[in-house]
Amino acid sequence: MYKKRFLFLVVILLILTGCTKIDNNIDNIINISFDEKNKVNSVSTNYEIYLPTGVMKIEDSEFNQKFKIKNRFVYLYVDTISYHYKNNLNYPHNNEYNHYYKELNYDNKTGYIGINKIDEDYYFCKIVYNYAKVEFYTNKEDLPIILSNSIMIINSVKFNDKLIKISFGEENEAGKEITYELDTPVGSKSTFNDFLQEYIVEEEKEEVVLPDEE
Repeated sequence: MYKKRFLFLVVILLILTGCTKIDNNIDNIINISFDEKNKVNSVSTNYEIYLPTGVMKIEDSEFNQKFKIKNRFVYLYVDTISYHYKNNLNYPHNNEYNHYYKELNYDNKTGYIGINKIDEDYYFCKIVYNYAKVEFYTNKEDLPIILSNSIMIINSVKFNDKLIKISFGEENEAGKEITYELDTPVGSKSTFNDFLQEYIVEEEKEEVVLPDEE
């Protein structure tokens, strides 16, 4: 454990000091961050997560959370509906992201990381994994540390099956029609309905009653 943490800190330090190129080290950041196993320390609606040191929780609105890391806002969306119904997910082709794309498969959980380079020193990153999604904008300097912390957060999502069954189970039909609105990054057109329709396999859509868009 200490060896892994030391290696992780070395990789981050090298990138932040400009000793290596960021494009060549994103894979290392991803692998090391997913290798970190941390106990959950924050509870939300029907799930728990781990918040690394230095991550500040700004908002917690049921299935949506907003954090601050190095003066950058990070948005987490947890899709307990798709988790409950075990919907299959579709992922975009790598040509939808101009800077970096990688499909994820850790501990029998799947997803992807996509990064778009908006201009010379500005990036948009999306992480979809284990029925959750993280989005953030950042500059090149802060990308490694925010990416690492975001991965540790999304990797730590632990669903409370008992509470989810009560909320969305057949014995509680009202749980399938909960309506709420996502708080998204400035300029993002994402809504919870968009998120579901983008990633849920077409033939399984009828199994979920999607929340109304505001």
